[in-house]
Amino acid sequence: MKFRTKNTPDFENMSLSDRERLLGMVGQGATRRDVMRWMMALGATAAASGTAFGSATAAWAATPKRGGRLTIADDQHGPADTLDPALFASSNDYFRGRMFYGSLTRLTPNLSYEPELAEEVLSNDDATEWTFKIRKGVEFHDGKALTADDVIFSMNRHLGPDTISKAGSLVDMVSEWVKVNDHEVKAVLNSPNADLPIALGTFHFKIVQDGATDFSMPMGTGPYKVKEFRPGVRTIGVRNENYWTDGAYLDEIEHFGIGDPVARLNAFLNGDVDLMANLQPRAIEMVNAAEGKEVWSVKSGAYVNLACRMDHSDSNNIDMILAMKHLMDRERLVKGVFKGEGSLGNDQPIGAAYFDHCPDLPQREMDPEKAAYHFKKSGIGGTTIPIIASEIGPGCVEQCLFLQREAKKIGMNIDVQKVTTDGWFSTVWMKAPISAQSWNMRPTANIMLSLAFKSDAAWNETFHQDPEFDKILVEVRGVQDPNLRKEMYCTLQEKIHNENGCVLPAHRNYVDANASYVRGLSHVPINNFGGSECAPTLWRDDV
Repeated sequence: MKFRTKNTPDFENMSLSDRERLLGMVGQGATRRDVMRWMMALGATAAASGTAFGSATAAWAATPKRGGRLTIADDQHGPADTLDPALFASSNDYFRGRMFYGSLTRLTPNLSYEPELAEEVLSNDDATEWTFKIRKGVEFHDGKALTADDVIFSMNRHLGPDTISKAGSLVDMVSEWVKVNDHEVKAVLNSPNADLPIALGTFHFKIVQDGATDFSMPMGTGPYKVKEFRPGVRTIGVRNENYWTDGAYLDEIEHFGIGDPVARLNAFLNGDVDLMANLQPRAIEMVNAAEGKEVWSVKSGAYVNLACRMDHSDSNNIDMILAMKHLMDRERLVKGVFKGEGSLGNDQPIGAAYFDHCPDLPQREMDPEKAAYHFKKSGIGGTTIPIIASEIGPGCVEQCLFLQREAKKIGMNIDVQKVTTDGWFSTVWMKAPISAQSWNMRPTANIMLSLAFKSDAAWNETFHQDPEFDKILVEVRGVQDPNLRKEMYCTLQEKIHNENGCVLPAHRNYVDANASYVRGLSHVPINNFGGSECAPTLWRDDV
């Protein structure tokens, strides 16, 4: 049986903005896994988008208007800012990527996918070969036509032991990309992976021009063209008049970072910016009360955590880590800091928002007695334990301060060292022995675990090495038996829960804010600004 995904005629005839609105209005549509089960059971042709299985629950919004510009404030910036998709490392990179590039597939609010630059996606019976038929008539910003050569070049940048890609672990099962003809390519896998088209819809797998090496002013196929890019300062995009589909409604988008959350909020309330990322939960009521301002909240499995490096003598004591896990005040973080815009974490990244969440794993609660037992067993005594923290996401600093307060009660000396967000990913992340982090949700459990917990993953921030974990993670990609699949994913989550240096107290929703005249918002739950999927569809209704 072959999996075949192509837009249904009615859906294909909709404009991109109408598709965004319909997807955002789906109330009880099928999940990605429901879609896959349906296809596997019937062997039928099915739409990649979840809208084929749901129903719209609201009327159409107004017709998009062209013109005007928007100023968008993200929450971080620094010298590591990049327009090279393979090197993307932060939310601001992801948003810029959606402005300037396109992907073979794009994700939907229910975390299924639909074709984008690939107009059709097909699989063989066991998901070891995937064929992508490339859309004709698409041009790069310099007028060059998109062909298979551009796709092959872009995909090969993520393969091999010497890849620079930060997401190479998501496609490490791909043996090679084969050019079938000028508008068709094939991915040949060394092990089954039914999630490959979903992985290719994530942030790093944008299509760049064949042979591209200079990403200071790159050519993409996205809705906007690069007018200015100054890392750590700002980015400006102007409308791509030859964009291949509806969208690109604005004349210009200016995007930059304001690290301080209070300064970012003030800039938004004063009208200096039109959209802002990571609205602090304590400011939600303030924004709701402000005339012409709105809260943009998307439920998600994103999370905050402490990353303890298991390869570093200052942070690899498992009893010290378990003491921290038992001291986390999870309830206070979710209710007091997130104001209910989140859920309890359980020291592993696959929360209830994921299809493959393990509900059988007992919820770890704050337990000072167990913490004291493990702390004594650690032998650390009064030695200071530094934790580096910054406001890179809501709750990042608070989780550390809560831990510091509870640790003091059992004689554990934690020193929270707060720094600015500027340059965080180039100077602190994966360098400090213990640091506070904020992670985006990914569309599947396997993608999340492959990206951040596989032993050889570029973003394995705890540096934990577990060959058994890696073996199960690869094997489960081809498992169709639901009971065995659940057992395997529960084993993976339990391993992180008990053995890894990830201390994870809470999952958080994405809470941003926008001026009321900003329309075309997206609702994909894997990043701020609606999964960074809104760039093609944003427009102003006051022009």
